[in-house]
Amino acid sequence: MTAHIESYRYEIQYSDDADFVAYQRKSSDGVWQTVSAWMIPDSADC
Repeated sequence: MTAHIESYRYEIQYSDDADFVAYQRKSSDGVWQTVSAWMIPDSADC
């Protein structure tokens, strides 16, 4: 049986004004590093 190790992940970060999605990769020493991030703005209440 072969174990599958995740080398990337997406993380959602919440704030009051906008939410963010961060794409992270795991380095060879086991530390997660953010490679890219996308902002998802909150919609305005009408």
